[in-house]
Amino acid sequence: MPLSTNLPFSVAEVVHGVRISDPYRWLENRDTPQTEEWLQEQSCHFNTYFAECPYLAELEFRVQAYLDVTTLDQPARVGDRHFYRKRNRGEEQGSIYVRNEITDEERLLVAPACNERFVSVGIHRISEDGRFLAYELKHGGEDQNEIHIVDTRSGAVLPDTIPRGHSRGFVFSPQNDGYFYIQETGAVGHEHELCRHRFGQVGNDVVVFRAPRSNGSRLILTANAMRLGAIWLRPKGCRVLSDFSILSFESESQWITVFREKAVPYNPILLHGRILVRSETHSRDSQLIEISQDGSELRRLVPPRGMPIRQCAITRDRLFVNYLDPSVSTIEAWDFEGRQLKSVEVPSGGTVSLLSAHSQNSDSFFYSYQSYDCPPSIFEYSVRAGTSTLWHQRHPPRPNWRCHTREATFTSKDGSSIPVTLVSAEHESHDASRPAIMTSYGGFGVAMTPQFSVLVTIMMELGAVFVLPHVRGGGEFGKAWHEAGRRKNKQTTFDDFIAAAEWLYREGIATPERLAIFGGSNSGLLVACAMTQRPDLFGAVLSIAPLIDMVRYEQFDDAAQWRSEFGTTEDPEDFRALYSYSPYHRVRADINYPATLFVSGDKDDRCNPAHTRKMVARLQERPAQLSPIILDYSEERGHSPVLPVFVRVRALARRIAFLCRQLNITLLEGGNCETSRS
Repeated sequence: MPLSTNLPFSVAEVVHGVRISDPYRWLENRDTPQTEEWLQEQSCHFNTYFAECPYLAELEFRVQAYLDVTTLDQPARVGDRHFYRKRNRGEEQGSIYVRNEITDEERLLVAPACNERFVSVGIHRISEDGRFLAYELKHGGEDQNEIHIVDTRSGAVLPDTIPRGHSRGFVFSPQNDGYFYIQETGAVGHEHELCRHRFGQVGNDVVVFRAPRSNGSRLILTANAMRLGAIWLRPKGCRVLSDFSILSFESESQWITVFREKAVPYNPILLHGRILVRSETHSRDSQLIEISQDGSELRRLVPPRGMPIRQCAITRDRLFVNYLDPSVSTIEAWDFEGRQLKSVEVPSGGTVSLLSAHSQNSDSFFYSYQSYDCPPSIFEYSVRAGTSTLWHQRHPPRPNWRCHTREATFTSKDGSSIPVTLVSAEHESHDASRPAIMTSYGGFGVAMTPQFSVLVTIMMELGAVFVLPHVRGGGEFGKAWHEAGRRKNKQTTFDDFIAAAEWLYREGIATPERLAIFGGSNSGLLVACAMTQRPDLFGAVLSIAPLIDMVRYEQFDDAAQWRSEFGTTEDPEDFRALYSYSPYHRVRADINYPATLFVSGDKDDRCNPAHTRKMVARLQERPAQLSPIILDYSEERGHSPVLPVFVRVRALARRIAFLCRQLNITLLEGGNCETSRS
């Protein structure tokens, strides 16, 4: 696809002695006529491609059946009332409700603007007594939000508002006369600020804590009913350091510094009147220890058990711990003296996640469960009864088959053994006559556990095998697994992913023309790296909201905070590693790369859309590129999954249509598939 004429000149610069060409630097500026014209051309190209896709209407119908169902989320209990967000079937966005458990009366608290389909609402915080609820408004898919307050008794929205920005913490004061908050706006300052606002005093907020601001630094507010906590994070070399200070609500005058310059992970948790820290042992296991106000370690409350702690939930007199165990889902219970109690019985074979709590004085908590063939379910666990109750079950269409899961291992480039999960419809065999789709994450210590995906489910309905290699850089096997794919070791992640594709071919499970890879965010980077390093291995690529230009990733938004994961171009060794795998810089003039659908949008303030715009332009302009390079771009799309249902249905149907077209999958009546043998 030819680019517009009369475009700006290419930029070239020298970094650590290396001359780097950046011919599409001009596409970093969204506000120029040239960029707007280029995006209009991409929109035409996108529409032309999908106008030629068969079965698009059938796929939209199928996707809508999965997405347009009644959903409840963000549950919280305060006394005999439940607060939650609900979206009924046929609605574009969810609304916030409160239900009285005694009378079963449901009342609408906050609804999104009826004429603003791209504005979503969500529960931000609830006061201890349930009198006030802070809710957030998001415009499109951006991470930034506005925070508003509603009186849950009268339903009146207060004039007290926190303007649009990145929220770093919020809590109501114990007296219910206001709130404390950290909201990072676009205003440039030399300090992070934690502020106190009193109701009715608009414009008179008081700064109660300050911390220096530097490139990649953060100030985070944590709190419970007794104290505030301020966590100041900032990068230093290859580490992230943390300072922690606390303030008692009784005085609101004297901050106490608990510890300084602790290397992350060293995560403080306020437990009623005590302080816990989630830390690592020398063997890289997780533990919970209690510390004093001067930072000295008092005792171990929850000992290590050979795997990382994922999440914690605190009730009135119990501490619940969720471990990252690839083989079994568990929630263990402890009292505040360090005695282990009976574990919570949870469903097996999937992923259990503890949901956010708004109070430590509750006698219950919520958790979710999902698996490859089970959509998210929400349970409420009662400490007094010692049992879980199904609180909400999503009801999309039920397939007439069950998932068949197979675990295996393959050998990566350096000889390491890497686990891989293969999932398919029970009646399908794993052989190269079937299409295959593969993803992974491989970053930030994030573990890939069983999740429900509409895209994967529909592709399995169409006969595809889903492949999930557990590559290094993730967190499936503790800190060492993460470290093996971090900073200068990042290429190891891509080597593992590429080795997974080669293993599929050796085992007769897939062939290059029938294998598609997909992923979003850090996973979008992963598949872009695999595509540019081994284009011969893949038949199609779907890259959603990725980082692409790794030489300049620190220049966009708040991406400098990821230096501990990716490294920094300020360090010569880090730069060489980043430049060596940066997809934007690995594009060669003489290669026809696999058909690729990139997805991005203007509201993405986490992985800036400039990455995708530049990559698409660089791929398309080469005469050797015969396979289609498509860009799905929207002004409203961002990193947060909060777009209205009609947009989500349309977008997901097109992603599936792209994969079907490139993998030669033909839809037949009944939702089966046929493989084209052209």
